[in-house]
Amino acid sequence: GNPSSIHAYGREARYILDEAREGLAKSIGASATEIIITSGGTEADNFAITGIAEAYKKNGKHIITTQVEHHAVLHTCQQLEKKGFEVTYLPVDEEGRISANDVKQVLREDTILVTVMFGNNEVGTLQPIQEIGELLVDHQAKFHSDAVQAYGLENIDVKELKLDLLSVSAHKINGPKGIGFLYVNQSVGIAPLIFGGEQERKRRAGT
Repeated sequence: GNPSSIHAYGREARYILDEAREGLAKSIGASATEIIITSGGTEADNFAITGIAEAYKKNGKHIITTQVEHHAVLHTCQQLEKKGFEVTYLPVDEEGRISANDVKQVLREDTILVTVMFGNNEVGTLQPIQEIGELLVDHQAKFHSDAVQAYGLENIDVKELKLDLLSVSAHKINGPKGIGFLYVNQSVGIAPLIFGGEQERKRRAGT
């Protein structure tokens, strides 16, 4: 039952996929077209960071993140540094938290992405996502949050939080392993990482 097929089995699979996408979108205050199904949180983080870096590098090559991100974020940023991007790694306070002011201090005209995790996977600290989102409203930088640890536990409304991208993994909420999603605001362009088909509105190939 390939959901890209037009036969009955395919249409049945497509219906289930579309229904799931609607539910995922509704859970974070997004629209179904803004949800990209991925192989999990790691791919969602990689896709968000590299996809934005590639899509917006003409506007600058500066990225802001924190020192306490998941390796899916930190290692992706380190890989981009090898390609000529500049990354600022913000230190955290004794509770593992940064402030919106910390971001403001290092924000530059050529900053194209700010990526800050929603909740920490080691100590559980919640970052001030809404304040950072409001800080970036009039800036070109796109705002991404790794919400793998927070999804299903915290109320998340991407429009209210002013988030452009959000990563989620299913296994953290007792869903199947090997699946997750990336929310990408419909006004944001993103360069694909995986090629081979027109699935996920041409953004992420793979049946």
